[in-house]
Amino acid sequence: MSVKIDERIWKQVSTKLTDIEALKVLREVINYATERLKSRIDEVKSTRDVIAFFSKGKEFLTINVTRTNLRIYFQPSSGALFNKDEKFAVEKVSIWEGSLQKASGKYQAMTAWVSKEEHLPGIKKLIDRIPIFL
Repeated sequence: MSVKIDERIWKQVSTKLTDIEALKVLREVINYATERLKSRIDEVKSTRDVIAFFSKGKEFLTINVTRTNLRIYFQPSSGALFNKDEKFAVEKVSIWEGSLQKASGKYQAMTAWVSKEEHLPGIKKLIDRIPIFL
């Protein structure tokens, strides 16, 4: 499936974001995620605050827009795994305690906050953890 974020979606989510640098980061994160994960994305849904990516009917990556930053939610269905003690080159992270995968001892979900262009390499590395095919 070809993933296209149309102008309506861009306008819808960008109106809430007041910081110019964060707006640039939003565009870069969305472009990177849609290109990197295009074989996995079946559907994209959006509201004024959120762009959500779905695969096989399950939301796996969500970008939430606030007035000051972006929150990127790596849902358990993304297939990504995270170590609790790992350091990430983003503004802040929050591991979802309830997403512990007992077999691996790793977590299946987390939230990452980004707002500056300096966070782009870090968030791209996190997006790269999402398997292209599941």
